Amino acid sequence: MVDEERYKKLVKKHRKKIAAVKDYEELFARLGAEKAGEITLTSGRIVICPLESAEDESSFIEYYYRLPAGTYPVELARSATGRNALVRIVFTEAPAVRYELALIGTDEEMDCISDLEAGRIPFYESCTASPIIVADQGLMPDLLEHLRTNYGGQGKEQDYYEKEGKKLLLENSTCSEEPLCSGLIDFYLEADDAHFPIFFNGEGGGHHPIYWGFDKDENICSMIFDFDLEELRNSDEKPGRTGGFFKKLRHGDK
Repeated sequence: MVDEERYKKLVKKHRKKIAAVKDYEELFARLGAEKAGEITLTSGRIVICPLESAEDESSFIEYYYRLPAGTYPVELARSATGRNALVRIVFTEAPAVRYELALIGTDEEMDCISDLEAGRIPFYESCTASPIIVADQGLMPDLLEHLRTNYGGQGKEQDYYEKEGKKLLLENSTCSEEPLCSGLIDFYLEADDAHFPIFFNGEGGGHHPIYWGFDKDENICSMIFDFDLEELRNSDEKPGRTGGFFKKLRHGDK
């Protein structure tokens, strides 16, 4: 990752390009926010990855900002058809007044920010047909050991989904289409007293942006996963674009 001085300088320079074009406070108020689970942080280093490739550390996407240790609520907003529209991790009770694209902070990523287009949704994070898990980086080894021990051995972490996770998602789902696009699992690891949210992109695949929410004092108060559902777009609203950002970006420089 780049040093903090360079990161802050580039983020400030490109603030308009990495700003969200939606008001997520309004969206959650309109769609309704249901508390769907929790996330436990110990190191404060948030990572996401597809559950099917959790054994491969190179598939982890770790974000630049660090959060205080603690257990935080995770909220879910669904569309009228029952699809997952938004997921929000709530770090404080303060409302967000602005949103900034969650960045990894690698040299390559910083070099590519200029390719983003201001006023457009930057489709950035990859979302496969596999459920996504969000976790504290420091808790991932214990989680992987638990999945290996209980669901099929090394390299078989995805068996958790086939043997148990799919059933849990179906119980919480309000969308019957395949691939599953609704619901959230609050996975609890008793050994660490830790929670891990697991969920799907409401569109069933593709790419989506993730944002930090900042309060009026410029403190991080939330993290937003926006699946940018087509059914929620205005008739004149165009799909998100990245310019050449996503094509050029690589995750090797961590």
